[in-house]
Amino acid sequence: MRLSKEALSTRVVVRRARTGAAPFVWEINKDSMAEPVYVSPEAFASMEAAFRAGQARLAEFTPPQRLSPDPTGPLF
Repeated sequence: MRLSKEALSTRVVVRRARTGAAPFVWEINKDSMAEPVYVSPEAFASMEAAFRAGQARLAEFTPPQRLSPDPTGPLF
């Protein structure tokens, strides 16, 4: 399976958005858009925790993978 260019350009970004014990949020960004596609409503105490939460939800924001024909397979 090959990933589309859109799927490859979708990424999780972690940033400090608040103050206090849980200042980090994650967001989904795409290369072609200036604004984030989604910003998490929950905040996290560490950048790592925010990143892992964003990675767990990344598939929701990427287009489904399409099966491409195998270039080495038989032609019918």
